[in-house]
Amino acid sequence: MSADVGKREAHKIATRRAIQSAADALFEHRGYAQTTVRDIADAAGVTERTFFRYFSGKEALLVQDIEAGIPVLADEIRRRPATESPLDAVENALLVTADRLRETQPNLSWLFQDGPPGPKLAKSSPGLLFQLEQAVAEALADRMESSRPLTDDAEFEAQVLARCAVAALRSTGIRRWQLERRGDTGVSETRLLAQAFAIVRRGGPADRRPRR
Repeated sequence: MSADVGKREAHKIATRRAIQSAADALFEHRGYAQTTVRDIADAAGVTERTFFRYFSGKEALLVQDIEAGIPVLADEIRRRPATESPLDAVENALLVTADRLRETQPNLSWLFQDGPPGPKLAKSSPGLLFQLEQAVAEALADRMESSRPLTDDAEFEAQVLARCAVAALRSTGIRRWQLERRGDTGVSETRLLAQAFAIVRRGGPADRRPRR
């Protein structure tokens, strides 16, 4: 009986991997928008009905490996030198992990392959951007707590900075997509990321006054 169970589990794992591999190849060659569930199922050698036993839709295929990279980024933020500011720690952690995460198939940049990822993220499970914000906020809070007690204000500071950092990352992806649509295929993600974080740090013109 246990042998039968083992075979069934092995078959499920193999089927899941076949579907994921087929989707990865199709997303890379055709693009996310041009790939249908039927395309993926056909390439994996399964029926659409079987596909939906394993995945809720093609959105799930796009984000599940990306989700696995979030803890990697959070751990790198925690390891950054204590002398770095929170935003510096996040930016440098992104640069350190970028090559590693880019090798993941699919990777974060694929969210922007066919344009801003609003619709895709809205269907992801459960809120990829929210997961990323939470992980970054917790990592920043841990950094703060290592040198001083974590007050409510400090926790809120970590949350705000995390959301600003994620906004910079998201803006980098969208900006790269915009430039590539204009024909600028040589754009540097590193340069765009540095520019985005610089804008967040600057916060706009120094002489701007808040409206009352």
